[in-house]
Amino acid sequence: MDSSQHSPFDRSSQSTGVHISAANQLVLDYIEATFNAIIQEIREPSGHGKPVIALNRIVAVRPSFDEGEPSRLNWHVKSRKVKYHFPGQSTAEAWRFACVGRILREILVAIKQGITITKRDIYYHDVALFKKQETVDRYIDDIAHTCQVTRRDLNVVASPKGLVAGLCDPGTGEHAPVIQTICANTAFTAIGHVNWILIIEKEATFNALTERKFHRNPIVGPGLLVTAKGYPDIATRYFLRRLLDHSPSSIPVFGLFDWDPDGVGILKCYLYGSRNLAQEHGCNIPEMRWVGLKAEDVALHQAIGNPTVPLSRRDRMAAVGLLASQEWHDQTGTVLPGLQEAVTEVQRMLMLNRKAEIQSLDEGQGGLEDWLTGRLSQQLCL
Repeated sequence: MDSSQHSPFDRSSQSTGVHISAANQLVLDYIEATFNAIIQEIREPSGHGKPVIALNRIVAVRPSFDEGEPSRLNWHVKSRKVKYHFPGQSTAEAWRFACVGRILREILVAIKQGITITKRDIYYHDVALFKKQETVDRYIDDIAHTCQVTRRDLNVVASPKGLVAGLCDPGTGEHAPVIQTICANTAFTAIGHVNWILIIEKEATFNALTERKFHRNPIVGPGLLVTAKGYPDIATRYFLRRLLDHSPSSIPVFGLFDWDPDGVGILKCYLYGSRNLAQEHGCNIPEMRWVGLKAEDVALHQAIGNPTVPLSRRDRMAAVGLLASQEWHDQTGTVLPGLQEAVTEVQRMLMLNRKAEIQSLDEGQGGLEDWLTGRLSQQLCL
């Protein structure tokens, strides 16, 4: 393309007055270079241009500890280059090219206008093209990895799904909602009243404990109840990380998950993240302590009936996959801190061919609330 011609994707087209961070600029540089190369290929006089979009996709990660700072976890990421041509060798390839191009345009506009959009927004801007939400999710992660930035640096966030109860100090007389939705910019001011944080896998359990005002427990003191309704979204993990980092004193954080492969997988995601979001290591919570469920908790409730059910075929495959995953071991093959007990629990599930849900504890004397009060009291040495 003639250097005297101006592309619509040149930096000069950036909106004035919008703050562009260094990470944002990396993304803009990649998008502008990609679009300008596409335009150049289209303008080939011979008509034989070959527009292409190239991304890097994570295929494996292996954690390792920094030799200079033993407590710092790094990720060795293995990726492969994926190229989408237009028109390509098939209609599927042309479709993927169109999907990635549309997403890149959405990101470009968001950064230049200084706005944040959700993955759901992008999907609904062209449902006919993307067909399903997972299409957008996959390419967003690929783009972030290609640019070596976090998803927030794309000005893209997931639709918020996390909930928190207990942020408002009851002694201040403020009338804030008991349950608040966690967004990327969720504010927390005075958190001196928070003695502990409990991360809960399921929304139903979170709601039950909130209704019973467990966040104002008279024995273990006031705390925060948090749920991401299953596997955690980045907004919830980022909120927890900010809260822990900015607290004037150390706040113990605990995790309550089902005794099944998914529960253990969620535990691992809070502690160390996931393969597809390896670049989001700044949201990890390695200090979280697992309070249950565990095999011993299930065994204690056998007297009131059998709280367990058999593992499904999918459960067994997931459990075997967890034990074989490189993401659980450092460069020496040692299981990561906080996951040693989880490995043992998964092995027990496979040997017993059983699993159990948090709600099963409600069948015992005092129910889940009494059991949880006792467990937190032990952890807090009360």
